Order: sequence, then C-alpha cells, then structure tokens
Amino acid sequence: MRVKSLVIHLLVLLIAAPPAVAGQRRESPEVWRTFAERLDAGAFVMVRLHDGTTMKGHVIDVAGDALRFKPKTRIPVAIRDLPFADIESIERQKPGLSPGSKVLIGIGVGAGAIFGGLLIFLAAVYD
Repeated sequence: MRVKSLVIHLLVLLIAAPPAVAGQRRESPEVWRTFAERLDAGAFVMVRLHDGTTMKGHVIDVAGDALRFKPKTRIPVAIRDLPFADIESIERQKPGLSPGSKVLIGIGVGAGAIFGGLLIFLAAVYD
C-alpha cells in the first residue's frame, strides 16, 4: 500500500510541475522594447504589469526605457510612461464596438422583431 501511495504522489508531482514552472518565466525588457517599437503609433494593446494590473489603451511612442501609453478609460486620464522592466506582457487587441453602437444595434433588432411579429399577426387576421 505504501509503494502505491508513493507512486501516486510522484505522478501527481510530475504532472503538476511543468505548468508551475512555465508560469514563472519572465521575458527581458529588451523583448518588450523590440515588440513595442514594431507597433504602429496608436495601436490598441493590452499591457499586463508584473504587479498583476492590466490596462487597455493605445501606444503613443517608445521613449528611452519606457512605453508611452494612453489608457482607454471611461474618464480620460493622462499619458503614462510604463518602464519596460515592469511589463510582463503586451498583447495587440482589436477595439470593440462603443456602448452607443451596441445600444443602437439592440434597438434595431428589437424594432425589427416587433415589426415582424406585427406583420405575422396582420397576415393571420386578414387571411
């Protein structure tokens, strides 16, 4: 019984070890500098910092050892300089629809459904 328990614990350790080690890898600041330099000015990106915060916004410029970044927030904020040493990852994003566009699409779909239902009702009554 003791050997069986030892083998089970060893297998669990071997299965769990690679993902735990993979999460600890950190890229050097030069990797993120090179990546940011290749982005167009105004590119929409998501930046994750080593302290766990994530921000979405637009790349303004690469200045020295920092990324000039304009966060996309509900209330406008100033441009931030993010040191490449603090950056864990940069991911290019596609900007989504604005909230106003989403509301207008919902109103259009609702109006179309009501109008279609009204046409079906009229066709059933006058048939």
